[in-house]
Amino acid sequence: MDFAGPIFETLKCIGPPLCKYVEYHRKFDEYKKNLKRVLDELNNQKEEVEMRLRVECRLGKSPKYEVKNWLENIQMIIHDAENIESTIGKGKYFSRARLAKLVDKKIQELKEYHQKSSSFHSLVIDAPPASGIILPTTKLAGETTAKKDMDEIWGYLMGNEIKKIGVCGMGGAGKTTIMTHVNNKLLKETKFDNVIWVTLSQTMDLLKLQKEIAVALKENFQETEDVKRRAGMLSEMLRRRRFTLILDDVWENISLEELGIPEPTEENGCKLVITTRSLDVCRVMGCKPVQVKLLSEKEALELFFEKAELNISKVPTLSEIVELMAKQCASLPLAIVAVASSMKGEEDIHEWRNALHELFNDVRSIKVNEENIFGRLKFSYDRLKDEMIQRCFLYCALYPEDHDIPKNELVDCWIAEGLVDEIGNLQAIEHRARIIINRLVNNYLLLESIDNEGISCVKLHDVVRDMTLKYITNKSTNKSPRFMVKAGMKLEEFPSGKEWKENLDKISLMNNYVREIPSSSSPNCQILSTLFLQGNPLESIPESFFSHMHGLKILNLSGTEIENLPNSISECTNLTALLLQKCRRLKRVPSLARLGALQKLDLGVTKINEVPAGMEMLANLTSLDLLFTGLHMIPGGILPKLCRLQKLRVQWGLETLTVAVEEAVRLKNLDCLVMQFWKLQDFNRYVKSSHSHRRPNDYCLIINRGVNPYLLDDVNRRLQYNVKKVVILIRCYICGTEDDSIFLPKEVECLFIRDCSGDVRNISSIPTFNTLERLEILHVEDVDNLTGIFSNVSAGQYSHLKVVKVIKCPKLKKLLSSKLLSELKNLEQIDVGQCKEMEELIAVDDDDDNEERSQFLPKLKRLSLIDLPKLKSIASCNRVMVCDSLQEIVIWGCPQLKHLPIYFPIDEKGKSSPPPALNKITVERKWWEALEWDHLHSDAKRLLLPLCVFDNYSSRSFPLMNIR
Repeated sequence: MDFAGPIFETLKCIGPPLCKYVEYHRKFDEYKKNLKRVLDELNNQKEEVEMRLRVECRLGKSPKYEVKNWLENIQMIIHDAENIESTIGKGKYFSRARLAKLVDKKIQELKEYHQKSSSFHSLVIDAPPASGIILPTTKLAGETTAKKDMDEIWGYLMGNEIKKIGVCGMGGAGKTTIMTHVNNKLLKETKFDNVIWVTLSQTMDLLKLQKEIAVALKENFQETEDVKRRAGMLSEMLRRRRFTLILDDVWENISLEELGIPEPTEENGCKLVITTRSLDVCRVMGCKPVQVKLLSEKEALELFFEKAELNISKVPTLSEIVELMAKQCASLPLAIVAVASSMKGEEDIHEWRNALHELFNDVRSIKVNEENIFGRLKFSYDRLKDEMIQRCFLYCALYPEDHDIPKNELVDCWIAEGLVDEIGNLQAIEHRARIIINRLVNNYLLLESIDNEGISCVKLHDVVRDMTLKYITNKSTNKSPRFMVKAGMKLEEFPSGKEWKENLDKISLMNNYVREIPSSSSPNCQILSTLFLQGNPLESIPESFFSHMHGLKILNLSGTEIENLPNSISECTNLTALLLQKCRRLKRVPSLARLGALQKLDLGVTKINEVPAGMEMLANLTSLDLLFTGLHMIPGGILPKLCRLQKLRVQWGLETLTVAVEEAVRLKNLDCLVMQFWKLQDFNRYVKSSHSHRRPNDYCLIINRGVNPYLLDDVNRRLQYNVKKVVILIRCYICGTEDDSIFLPKEVECLFIRDCSGDVRNISSIPTFNTLERLEILHVEDVDNLTGIFSNVSAGQYSHLKVVKVIKCPKLKKLLSSKLLSELKNLEQIDVGQCKEMEELIAVDDDDDNEERSQFLPKLKRLSLIDLPKLKSIASCNRVMVCDSLQEIVIWGCPQLKHLPIYFPIDEKGKSSPPPALNKITVERKWWEALEWDHLHSDAKRLLLPLCVFDNYSSRSFPLMNIR
């Protein structure tokens, strides 16, 4: 009887779970049917949402952030549910209960997402007006002359009489430079809702032009839309907007009606500005011509001295020679800058005399009516006096006109082509390549640029590119071009056989519309070293196509539609780079056994599902990309044979073998690693194992269960910045205890956390987080349970932190504490968005007895606060932020924020002034007008008003990663 009580209590404990277990076992078939039904319902709901979005987006609307996020998440959830369905068919009898439990859990998750979609009152929002973008500018050459041109253009833009303006002049005269200054000045005006800048090229592409205008408006088209439908949609987008459209580098008449641009009239207040080398184009398009004047002799000479960095008082004997050289540049800014820069710092009179002789000869040897500038530019090229650097420069001409060339891509090509001396490791070679880029930029043969993804690029001025293709790559013994460049020219037909000359060195047909290569095509190009076919909708390649290309070193087929690579690729035994990234239909690659010279193999974002035959024979391979393919593992024994491997991008799927991770750890020469893990255990195994070996200098370790090719672009963006050690955690479970927690490398510089679940309330409660003493960038997004970022801070722990970015963390109420500020002396950027409960940005700790009213962030450059409906203060207790380095403030959707606690320096006379570095404040006008100001700074509003840009932001202002 004494045992009855304990037994009864035990039965009470185990009874319910046991009953539930029996229920799961008994009703297994019912759960299975319910899963199928709920999954079908959710798929139907997803298709309905996508269909409604397509219709409403055509009307100029934009998807709500919550809708876009729902669609992103739903794909993964449906995929998981379908995997469970597949597993059910293989389930054993004794696993019925466990499987039914899993099915039940997934059904509840599916129902939650189904209910969530039903709660959407609307799917879209009105597209916010986009005033425009600030363009990088250079100092105006010959300010007196250029200012007169600028003033004339500005007068027409501000007036009502002239609606269309044509800024014309010869190539290199400074048309684009003047208009970049005008563009940036327009953005400070309130006359126009939008200032749209689009750069054209000699080959007119209406579809591309329409797309770029839409992008500038933060809109988009369906790829299937034709020119006419896009024109109607574009016209609707612009109908109620007062805009200035700037079309840079126009070569032919453009029909605004065909394009979809409303004709500028006095009633709609719109303006059109074109820059062109043709006065006829101005007249045909009905534009008021403004002819950009050449420099005066005095301005030309002053510019020459400036760019040559020459002090004539030190070397007076050079005066006459310099004046003669400046005159030979025909008062053209581009020519003066190029020639003078090539002589920078030179003081030897013999060098100058020789240079003058060379310049005279170049100018006399080139007779071109429209462009006698070529001789001056070719002189600048010849003055490089280094064949390696010259060959690197010529390589840039393979890209289309006005094309942004990513520096990383250019460096990789130079190395693969053998243009850069291969002495030392990959890092040392890349460093030399970067020095060459700097040399070409400093000589104004290349221009630095940033592409739409924020990636650092270079580009050729169109005049420089013309000079390169016509007068340098044209040299050959039989008067045929050594380069065949037809990049970005809208070609639909593959060049005929007679165009494939035997002496061709490089061919670029990239970014065209070529779908097929004639089946009989087998060009006899024995010395061809580079072939660019990327960016074509090419579907197949004839079997014999590569049979006579024994000298081929670089083959780029990225972004084509090919399913197979022909066997004749094996004949290219000198191939050093085989680039097949984003060939999304590619399933088969022939044996690589004969390609022993191969150094770079890129199969990222393809359907390759097994390691190509013969890969173990690639002993010279230094770069291998297998990221986001159908391949989830590399069989053991292959990696150790790739003993020279320095760059590796790979994913480990659900079937990861321990041996594969261990082999990756033991790659001694690895300098750059991008590795995606599907399982936390594999990630931890790699990190712990690599403690006993040398970890790569650059790495990006990703936990994300699934193949997400869109993540590749994001990874590429991250690796462009000066953060070399990155960890990305997406949709994984993070535990706040020592057991089964994530094990982070202590030297990590950038930590990105998105959509992660778990019991973590505070990032710093992750056991290994507090060891991250080198952390520079922390990005946290869509973490539901997070209530805090930092706690238990020790001295110097976050002294390297530069960027803190927190998005969509619904339970977060404060970002930083007053005590933590003393540790964040290097913080440069704070971005907070869509944190619905955020009340304070910087909160005073309960035990903080410091009565000082100032909060110091000495290096802060950017503060961005977007969609924080409960935010009441930036710095609590009426404290002010002392941020002498602050350059930009962005505030939107913060209705309860009534104060802008900026510190205003006061001079000796007691007058206030804005923070010295502050140059832009982007806010809503209504919010700005309602701000309350401290009585000590009663004139603050007046002082800051000239810096304001009144704009409406949306969730799209927060890209996945935007490190400045």
